[in-house]
Amino acid sequence: MKVIREITDWSECPYPVKNHDYLVSPAMEFCHGMRKEGSDKWEKFSSRRRFVKSHRKFEVLNEKAPKEFVEPYMVHPWKNKTYNSLETFFE
Repeated sequence: MKVIREITDWSECPYPVKNHDYLVSPAMEFCHGMRKEGSDKWEKFSSRRRFVKSHRKFEVLNEKAPKEFVEPYMVHPWKNKTYNSLETFFE
C-alpha cells in the first residue's frame, strides 16, 4: 500500500476544493481509504474503489499504511429515525 497526498492546484476553480490523503494500491489503481485535509483520522472504504488520477497531481508520503480507521461519516436517510418512523410525521 502507498500513502499519497493530492497536491493539485485548484485556484482556478470557482469554489473551494480540498486536497486529501489516500491509501492506494501499489500501482495506484485502487483506493482503499482516505484521510481528509486537516484531519489525522483515516477512513476505510467498505470495498476498494477505482482510483482516478487524471487531471490531478500527487506526491508519495513517507509514512506507513495506517492500522486504525474510523467509520466514514455518511448521511444515509434510511438509518435516520425521521425517515424510518411514521410517528415523526404525526407529531
